[in-house]
Amino acid sequence: MLEQYWALKKEAPDAVLLYRLGDFYEMFYEDAEIAAPLLGLVLTARHKDSDIEAPMCGVPQHALETYVSKLIAAGKKVAITEQTELPGKGKTIVARRIVRIVTPGTVVDSDRLEARRANEIVSVARKGGLTALATLDLSTGDFSVCTLVNGTTAAEWIARRLPREVVSFPSDRDDVAAWIASNRDAGTPETPVHSVLDAESPRGRTAADLLERHFKTATLEPFGLSSGGPDVDAAAALLHYAVITQRSECAHVASLRTENGADGLIVDGVTAGHLELFRSSREGVKGGTLLDVLDRTGTSFGARTLRRLVERPLGRRAEIEERLDAVEELVSEPALLEALVHALKEIPDLPRLASRIAVGAAGPRDLAVLAMGIERAAALSKLAAPLCSRLLAEEGEASPAAFPHVIGDTIRERLVDEPPQSSREGGLFRDGFDAAIDEIRGLRRESASILAALEAEERTRRGIPTLRVKFNQVFGHVFEVPASARGKIPEDAVRRQTLASVERYATAALAVADEKLRTADARLFERESQLFQELVNEATEAAPALLSAAARVGLLDALVSLARVARSSNWCRPHLADEPILEIADGRHPVVEAMRAREPFIPNDTALGPDARVIVLTGPNMGGKSTYLRQNALIVLLTHLGSFVPAASATVGLCDRIFTRVGASDSLARGESTFLVEMAETAHILRHATERSLVILDEVGRGTSTFDGLSLAWSIAERLHDGDLSVRATAGPARVLFATHYHELTELSLVRPAVKNRTMSVKEWNGEVVFLRKVVDGVADRSYGVQVARLAGLPESVLVRAREILANLEKQQLDVGGRPRLAERPGEPSPPVVQLDLFRGQGELVLDTIGGLDIERMTPLSALNVLSTLQIRLRGQG
Repeated sequence: MLEQYWALKKEAPDAVLLYRLGDFYEMFYEDAEIAAPLLGLVLTARHKDSDIEAPMCGVPQHALETYVSKLIAAGKKVAITEQTELPGKGKTIVARRIVRIVTPGTVVDSDRLEARRANEIVSVARKGGLTALATLDLSTGDFSVCTLVNGTTAAEWIARRLPREVVSFPSDRDDVAAWIASNRDAGTPETPVHSVLDAESPRGRTAADLLERHFKTATLEPFGLSSGGPDVDAAAALLHYAVITQRSECAHVASLRTENGADGLIVDGVTAGHLELFRSSREGVKGGTLLDVLDRTGTSFGARTLRRLVERPLGRRAEIEERLDAVEELVSEPALLEALVHALKEIPDLPRLASRIAVGAAGPRDLAVLAMGIERAAALSKLAAPLCSRLLAEEGEASPAAFPHVIGDTIRERLVDEPPQSSREGGLFRDGFDAAIDEIRGLRRESASILAALEAEERTRRGIPTLRVKFNQVFGHVFEVPASARGKIPEDAVRRQTLASVERYATAALAVADEKLRTADARLFERESQLFQELVNEATEAAPALLSAAARVGLLDALVSLARVARSSNWCRPHLADEPILEIADGRHPVVEAMRAREPFIPNDTALGPDARVIVLTGPNMGGKSTYLRQNALIVLLTHLGSFVPAASATVGLCDRIFTRVGASDSLARGESTFLVEMAETAHILRHATERSLVILDEVGRGTSTFDGLSLAWSIAERLHDGDLSVRATAGPARVLFATHYHELTELSLVRPAVKNRTMSVKEWNGEVVFLRKVVDGVADRSYGVQVARLAGLPESVLVRAREILANLEKQQLDVGGRPRLAERPGEPSPPVVQLDLFRGQGELVLDTIGGLDIERMTPLSALNVLSTLQIRLRGQG
């Protein structure tokens, strides 16, 4: 047995091997030691305390899926081994094989998947300085490949998509493996599992051959691929990985989509986190993301489609306008919109059902649900018939027209109305569908009558009134007569058993009936299994057409959801422009407005363009600066995914990327301080921002000393305003919203013509601060930090002392060394003046300072600061 075990283990060395032994799945050695604590099992052993001790643990067959789910949730791979023959006389060990390898990225069982999120696996391949990534959702058959551009790294791309698993060639694993390991060590949520492809994974011409065989094409040109590129290697390796884990041809993976990394609006993982697109920063808060606001889909696969739209915003104007046309048409037809909403809610998860069937993981009930879903989805065609926008019209990408219903009709014609969960339970097919099944079922129903007739006939013929038909586990059905009637048994009868009081025998007619009755169950099971497999094969052949139709329904569902949000929340259709502008009237934050429905949201305008490329936004804490920044980024993102936006009107110039640098965070596990993380994110922005980018900066430079931070913030704002065409042809000035508490930064508008100052207005009333959350022209003179600290509950004594220090600072009460007199209190004598230089007066120090200035490199702000310091020194001397 162990020889067989180790042979199977070699096929999946990195997986926990579940080895079928009767009614249990056993794990041995290291697998058992890993699995036992994860599954809450007692670790035992075979040949305990001997030289060949084998640690082991096991789980019952009926609870397999539960335990597999726990292992997958812990990031483990699981290889499931089944017995492929029945135990028989003379067999020392039955044959076994691995029927499926389950990994986090190859789960197809709907019970173990998030219904409203794709379960993606990504492969990475490099060649000739290029990096390509292929993505496959095995639970739906969605397959795509992308070659990275614009300096994007594989780790950055993976951070945007957050797949469940990443696979790579041994030679291409370094940076991806390091990134995954670093995130896992730091406890980063949703870090994918990393797997290394085996040596047999195809590359080059072998990779192209594999794809051509799978898609049954003579060339890869229909997919936008050519032999020899890393995209072919990535796609082929991922398909190979799917086939070997599923032990299936994965026929439902029927197409490959080529994505252009330069076509869409790029939103990296950091920006997605700052904008809270998919995950809220407020733990325990439900509905705190943009996706939560947008998702009013009726189907789970529509929800996954909507998430994909948010993950991959469009970049081409024509495609964006097509989606906006579709949403506008749905918004303008409220009765039709509601009818579609109700119809979509009745449709099950067709893509995952079709995929489960295609990989051999589905039961009869799955087929029945699929047929029901096909019927309901096909009914959408009549509802959607009046729609005429390009996406929603009959041949459009979101039209449910011509939904393939033949396989649904076939399933309903053959299967009973309520089939069992497993095909092993029997009773799958309708009466009248198959003559062989009808005959066997008739035999089983009439068995008592058949045996009674044989018994009566034999009793009459032999003249033995006490003759009975009996069943024996060893001999089957027999005639039983008392010992006194032995002489009446015919000579051609087969004697089965002779006892002291009875004699048991069988005739040819009884033997035939016995054979039929005893094998009826087995023959029925065999026939139903055969017919069920034929039905599965037919459904598998129909899977590509089903998945294509389901994709259209999913997109329709996503567009319906966007239309529902637009209608209920009073959003408007944005206008697109080719120029790098952003003009918004009465813009609102979609998430904040939705979560605080009882409070009126204060809308604000935005105007970014050639004359106002950088807006420096000042204002108090809690004044709404961060909300204002984020709402503008979200309006741009919503526009690019083809949605209406929360504003009275909006004109959005096409963007290539949205960048954000928001908040304070660190990564202590990686040894990265808050300021280092802040500067790393800012450096990424400066390296990649172009004249078509939107940059959101919130409190850059606050993680270090005041002068260091102010200097960096000023220099960063200058660079974004001016651009740097020496870096690359597209590194021109970006559109920038820059919120800061460095009020000195507002003087940048004096020397940079396209810098405009805006502030969050406040009112003071009876010593209280009222935050109006309205953006107006001008600059803030105060940050009201002490008032906000009071709202946070700081002790009054601390607040009083803070006001004293703040008053001293604002009156510039400094000593002769230029340092604030923080220790001074009203009514107390001033602290002693710092001792002056014995040999040189302040006048000489001032002259030396002036002589050392580099006038040509000074900014107006730095000149004013120096002048103020020199004046203070002279006054101090006087």
